[in-house]
Amino acid sequence: MQRRFVSSYESWIQGQKSDLTSLLRAATAPDATEMQLRSIIEQCMKLYEDYSEQRKLLAREDGPTFFSPPWCTSFENSVLWMGGCRPSLGIRLLYSLTGCEMEAHLEEFLQGQRGPTNVGVMALSAGQLRLVNELHQRTLHAEDRLSSRLATLHEDLADKPLLPIIRELQRIRRGSTSSDSIASSSSSPPLVDGLGSCDDARKNEEVAAAMQTYADGLAKLLEEADTLRLATARTLVTEILNPRQAVELLITAKELHLSLHTWGLERDNQHGRS
Repeated sequence: MQRRFVSSYESWIQGQKSDLTSLLRAATAPDATEMQLRSIIEQCMKLYEDYSEQRKLLAREDGPTFFSPPWCTSFENSVLWMGGCRPSLGIRLLYSLTGCEMEAHLEEFLQGQRGPTNVGVMALSAGQLRLVNELHQRTLHAEDRLSSRLATLHEDLADKPLLPIIRELQRIRRGSTSSDSIASSSSSPPLVDGLGSCDDARKNEEVAAAMQTYADGLAKLLEEADTLRLATARTLVTEILNPRQAVELLITAKELHLSLHTWGLERDNQHGRS
């Protein structure tokens, strides 16, 4: 099973590289038509959709794997949100491409107190900027809702049914421990190891069921987070930005992703985690 997970990610990385080559070629072709640019953009989105569908199916087999994927570097894992990048990251990249000062003066642009954002490589119109801002707010609210649900899932796992089972195991162990066994308790296996040897199949089943429920909950959250990531990206590149703007944003996003992966591998090698 692990090999299929890794293979899916490796295919995604290769697709990213291929798409980046196509995007860079289009960006430097002055005679590229709008239709050609839209075709390349749709090609990128199709790859994204296919990968999201693969992740959904694999997560149903093992949701927790995607929240600390072994195919990513330790640095990449440290910045993951719900098994991937934050959907709002694409909007922050857009702000950066438009100009470093644009986000700081966002309200002034929206209120017409400043002219068109003819800085950076994007030069967003006032109408585009308004749509981006609205999308940003919706996306942030959706991220907060998913983060809250993940926190609740964490709390539920610690509460029931695992905590009552742990308490009962403690009660049984303390009640059946003689003074001699207390003296040698330092050499006893950890409490959790007792689950495997405990003559109580029902409790073992409850533990397995609780862990499976948690894993299923993570898979559901991953699917919703991927849906949000995909919807945010599609809205940006096919509904708000014109084709040339969309190509520039996709180039930056893919270069950031691929560079972080490469730099993360180099860092892991330096720390002996190759």
